[in-house]
Amino acid sequence: MKIGMDFDNTIANYDGVFYQAALERRLIPESLETSKKSVRDYLRRANQEDEWTKLQGYIYGDRMDLAKPYPGVDSFFNHCQLHGIETIIVSHKTKHPYLGFKYDLHAAAKGWLDAQSFAPNLAFFELTLEDKLKRIESLNCDYFIDDLPELLAEKTFPSHIKKLLFDPSNHHSEMPQVMRVTSWDEVIEVTQ
Repeated sequence: MKIGMDFDNTIANYDGVFYQAALERRLIPESLETSKKSVRDYLRRANQEDEWTKLQGYIYGDRMDLAKPYPGVDSFFNHCQLHGIETIIVSHKTKHPYLGFKYDLHAAAKGWLDAQSFAPNLAFFELTLEDKLKRIESLNCDYFIDDLPELLAEKTFPSHIKKLLFDPSNHHSEMPQVMRVTSWDEVIEVTQ
């Protein structure tokens, strides 16, 4: 069996990270709610869209150390290794942020993975969504796990691959042809 998965917001958990980094840069008041959406909305209301874009580059580049693996992701990789299941990360992100310092976002993500107690068999960081979909097709996975329903709903998403929507916060309702999972323990159950 071969299981493919996304990286950002699927393996790497950014809960509270945008708040912490925005505080470090003195972009928001401490009293603001700690979600990424709150930080984004605050900066947009303050006509600071460029600061929001630079903050994203800062986090995905220099401050990947603030991200934590989702609970249970290490158990998932251990389970896969124990049962001979191939695991492949396929993510799409630009090589450098659109604004601000030119961090190497691919190297930062790979460095974060290297620092974890688990490791996928392979990891690909594609520049575009189209390239990500082509990579998923070429790998011929049995399952693909992603936090973005729009990716799983893409017309060009390979029809033979079982789709798992990773939704730990219950933000998305069921979609036809897509199974929703809320934890990595649930991913283990579903893929057995």
